[in-house]
Amino acid sequence: MTNTRPTHGPRRVGRAILRGLADLRPIEGAAREAAVPVARATTLAAAKVYGFASVDYPGATTSLVFDSNGTTAVGAFIFDPSSSTSPTTAFTFAEGSYQILTVAGSTASIATGINGSGLIAGVYNDLAGATRGFTLDGGTLATVNFPGATSTQVIGVNDSGQLVGDYVDAASVEHGWVSAGGVFTAIDFPAATSTAAAGINTAGDIVGIWSNATGTQGFVLRAGVFTPIIFPLATSTTPFGINDAGEIAGIYSDAAGNLHGFVFSNGAFDTVDVVGAHGTELTRIKNDGSITGVFIDSVNGQHGLIGR
Repeated sequence: MTNTRPTHGPRRVGRAILRGLADLRPIEGAAREAAVPVARATTLAAAKVYGFASVDYPGATTSLVFDSNGTTAVGAFIFDPSSSTSPTTAFTFAEGSYQILTVAGSTASIATGINGSGLIAGVYNDLAGATRGFTLDGGTLATVNFPGATSTQVIGVNDSGQLVGDYVDAASVEHGWVSAGGVFTAIDFPAATSTAAAGINTAGDIVGIWSNATGTQGFVLRAGVFTPIIFPLATSTTPFGINDAGEIAGIYSDAAGNLHGFVFSNGAFDTVDVVGAHGTELTRIKNDGSITGVFIDSVNGQHGLIGR
């Protein structure tokens, strides 16, 4: 699968942690809320089978889902990816209804996370073209900027309201970060040239990715200790979400460049692929075992997904 990136979404939203998920390409004839083929997890002796449903914003040619709290799913859509006047736009999906998530003062937006109390997190481009993080709590919108950063993304949020993401410093170096009660702490994987944090559970365990001269792989950070997360024989591994049981969901790229979803649980990996899809990418795994993400169909259209 070719890894193209949108030129009109939030600036640098395709870097590192959002690379595959920002690959928003046209969908022809996308079905809305339709059942799609089940996906089978492979690698463990007792592979789990998920039943997936697609989530496609009405009239959009491209949709993806980043997260769900069980009642509301959040993500982004593009009506026409070929048009520079058709921006990436955040949306919510709840009780069968789609709503545009309005981020005031933005030219493009993506909703990347939602917690149990309905706090939504994401990233947007402001009117000057700068990339900012945001939270939306009820009707209260707040901008999130790592102190001194040239750009900031909020990528994950837990049920305690802690946020994680990445920022770029004045030297154009990418770092991960976590924020609790408005206090920011940088996250840098040892000896990495760049780091990004993507998900956080209630215990404060964080997953993300790191890069160096040899490539890009994942990590989990628990009690100040980094542990690499590397899918066997993968060329890259992107852990994206972690639940309270410590199960991790994400994306890996195989030797042929194909993207697959994965779940890492009890020290073992499962591959998760939608049957017949050209690519599958998982973004979150929730406490009840449900998952979210995106799949690429046979004509390279992208669909948001929710699975159990």
